[in-house]
Amino acid sequence: MTGGLPQALESLLTTSLPGLFGGGKVGLTVGGGLLEIDQEESADATASEPRPDDRVDDLGFDPDDPAGPYTLTQPPYPGPRRVWLVTGSGDRLPLRPGEVVWDRTDARSFSLALRPQRDVSAVTGVRVLYGVTAVYTKVKAVQTLDVRLKSSDAGLLERAESLVVAVIQLNRRRLADEAQASYEDGDYGAVLELKNVGLVRGTEPEENARLLLLRAELELKASRALAEDEGIPIERILTAGRPVDPDRPIDVHIDVEA
Repeated sequence: MTGGLPQALESLLTTSLPGLFGGGKVGLTVGGGLLEIDQEESADATASEPRPDDRVDDLGFDPDDPAGPYTLTQPPYPGPRRVWLVTGSGDRLPLRPGEVVWDRTDARSFSLALRPQRDVSAVTGVRVLYGVTAVYTKVKAVQTLDVRLKSSDAGLLERAESLVVAVIQLNRRRLADEAQASYEDGDYGAVLELKNVGLVRGTEPEENARLLLLRAELELKASRALAEDEGIPIERILTAGRPVDPDRPIDVHIDVEA
């Protein structure tokens, strides 16, 4: 359940230290180890019940037609929505409420009315954060990973071990971003996020080899698509037999007999 962490870690090390790993001077192997589920943190009594949740959609941006329209992947729950323009370098530019026009008949659809001075030359996407009704739960876990280094040159092996420690410690945020993974099949989905990763210890398991042990804190968000009759928000609370007042979504008449 490491997602893309082993591949992200191996790619980070080989690209950051080409003098060691690029020419095969030092052998590098990254593998997964023991997975431990946090039973207390992962126990969720409401896992099967629809409830409010946050959703983030990353939508494509066409510079030739920046207005859109754009369509959310899920019906939004009533409440605030935040929209950003995203650049190719990952920067997020927040949009003002007046720059986002929501469709009155289709809650999932919106268009952009960008200010004339907006520079969209570097924009590649539109990100939207909004509320939804979902069935989900979160599973927290800790997994160990092994980074094995091998070389017949003792001095080179010592150098490689120290530099690998430095690269990992200085790029934990990058590893977390690149290790995120998402899986879907049928009505079910799982999003795996790396919350933290750090070195635990280093050993010399055999001659000409060094073994670094890493500890990765993971969180898996499991979700299920809603059925048509699930998660419908309450729009009105009325007293039976009383006429509907469009200006009063909550109209409860209390009749108490003394």
